[in-house]
Amino acid sequence: MVVFSAVLDVTLFAVIVGLISQALQRKLMDKKAQKAKQQAMKEKQKKLKELMKQGDEASKKEAERLNMELMGDMKDMFKGMQKFMIASLIVIMPIFYLGVSTYAKETFIVFGWKVPQFIFPPYIVWYFISSIIFSIIFNLIMKAVEPALEKRQLAKTQ
Repeated sequence: MVVFSAVLDVTLFAVIVGLISQALQRKLMDKKAQKAKQQAMKEKQKKLKELMKQGDEASKKEAERLNMELMGDMKDMFKGMQKFMIASLIVIMPIFYLGVSTYAKETFIVFGWKVPQFIFPPYIVWYFISSIIFSIIFNLIMKAVEPALEKRQLAKTQ
């Protein structure tokens, strides 16, 4: 059941999924904590490289200990991302199933260009193109709006 046109429908799906994905990401992932962990991991990696250059026995043991800490930090970061990935998978999979049943036979012509069928059907190719474009736009908008949201949240806490 094509509502507007196949191209417009898939573009709207990409926008809706992008908005939902952004909302889930903001709700389930703590970006500030994640950035702090990444910064700490970079510091540890620098120290690890320095220890590896030294080559003595005490440096090797310290490097092993530091390496284990890094692995634990990575594990913690992946745990935080895993919640988001599972939640977004639950949202996105039904939309792709709907696409398979609805748009598999459609021809996608955008601005006089026929969307090619590479490995994936044209509706998935167009979905990815639309999704990438709109995710860039969403990120630019959120970067512009985020300082104002932080100020508002800071004012509420005071």
